[in-house]
Amino acid sequence: MRDKIIAAVMGAVLVILAGAAGIGGFLGYRAIEQLNENMQTTSSNVKDLGESVEKQTDDQNERINDSLSGVDLGLKINGIPTPVSLNVVNPRVNARSLAVGIDNRLTLDVPVNSVVTVNGRRYTGAVDLRFDRLSREVSHNTVIKISRKTGEQRTITIPSLPSDFPNLEVSGQNFETPKGDYYGNVGTGASTYVYRMTSSGRILYYRRGQDIDNLKKYVFDGKTYYSFFEAVPEYNQIKNFSLKFGQIVLLDDQYRQINRIRLTPTRKLPQGGYAENHDYIFLSPTHYILMGEVYSPIRNDKGDTNEMRSTYIQELDGGKVTFEWLSSEHHELDDSYQELMDNDEDYMHSNSLVIDPKDDNFVLSARNQDAVMKIDHHTGAIIWTLGGKNDQFGLSKDQRFSRQHYAYFDDDHNILLFDNGVASGRSTIKRYTLDEKNHKVTAFRNFDLGDHFSMYCGSVQQISADRYFIGWGMASNKVLATLYDFKNDKVISEIVSSSSQSYRTQYFE
Repeated sequence: MRDKIIAAVMGAVLVILAGAAGIGGFLGYRAIEQLNENMQTTSSNVKDLGESVEKQTDDQNERINDSLSGVDLGLKINGIPTPVSLNVVNPRVNARSLAVGIDNRLTLDVPVNSVVTVNGRRYTGAVDLRFDRLSREVSHNTVIKISRKTGEQRTITIPSLPSDFPNLEVSGQNFETPKGDYYGNVGTGASTYVYRMTSSGRILYYRRGQDIDNLKKYVFDGKTYYSFFEAVPEYNQIKNFSLKFGQIVLLDDQYRQINRIRLTPTRKLPQGGYAENHDYIFLSPTHYILMGEVYSPIRNDKGDTNEMRSTYIQELDGGKVTFEWLSSEHHELDDSYQELMDNDEDYMHSNSLVIDPKDDNFVLSARNQDAVMKIDHHTGAIIWTLGGKNDQFGLSKDQRFSRQHYAYFDDDHNILLFDNGVASGRSTIKRYTLDEKNHKVTAFRNFDLGDHFSMYCGSVQQISADRYFIGWGMASNKVLATLYDFKNDKVISEIVSSSSQSYRTQYFE
């Protein structure tokens, strides 16, 4: 068995190398170098891995070893494989995705000479599970029982809310419930969840995945769609990669997968590649805009040229690439980045992208430039830059921002952004009314957030005239988001969690 494990792991490493080579210009060659450096370490650890897995399997077989042990039940919930170990009598299994108010389809392969029941009814084909709420209460469990005439039995319990789903609750000093829902992510690595939750704290949907985040809601032609980013595990294990790369997943109104989307090969990106996680835009189910990164030579202010990660934007409509943009082709950005940490190669670190509803141009937030820039949707030219070394609006000291996130337009066409305030150690919300033609700030407001500070991530949305929904990103106080009334200076509600790991929390009606 150990030899098979070693062969499988080594084979997987070779597959990763081949995949990295196929990615080509999209960080591919650097990926190969990183993987080669780690190859020897991987090989030396494979033997230990094989022995560990073999010992775990042996231990489980010692606990129970009968005709059901090792049987593959082929369990799927909502089409997603859900592994079950039948080497124990009463296994507990976490579903990867469930939702309230829809048919959650469960399918499995009945073992030979066995009778299977699901919630007390004999299984003869697909079963649709419906939940009025998702919780860890026993009454909301799904129970599968397997029995054979020879006496072997198993009882499988599936809680509607997984055992490792972080605790989430909504609380507030002046509790009121907006009519929309909260969409966010919580957790890290393979135990990351995206979720949809009512403003009163009831979980409506969750999906577990590898570094899964950025859950959104769209409505096109009266039909509702959902989408999220999910990382590709083997690609994101490469050392020192600060971003996540993977695919954008589009779902229908029943949370069923419609499409998995990645970057398409073009002249600027010959091999295509994985999208990155920070942002994406859907204009219809077949018209969307993705972000990625490409290694490019960048010349700094000392005249040195280094390979650094450039922001790449790609628009696809009906499967055809209609627009692409690469930051390395705009040399005014080469030496305008702020001091980078740990010799980071990410001189842009673009973290949000929106379309200006007035002129159809892009507005991009580049964290490591301390800047927000407007990009011509047709030519790709940078029309203006707000903030950073290339600031064209003459920002005063209190108007400047540091390592910002989530720049977008509010209802009155002001630029609204979450200022992480890394330079000052104080996070705030900033709102700018711009005279874009004359490069002037005609009105400005800084929203004081008290002692809140978020080094990474964060978001802000205007819910009504004076109410704002603030996602705190990687804050340390376990508060993921706050709905705040700035007119009356009061907290309306907060999302509190047992985990402080959250990329973005948003509100959608």
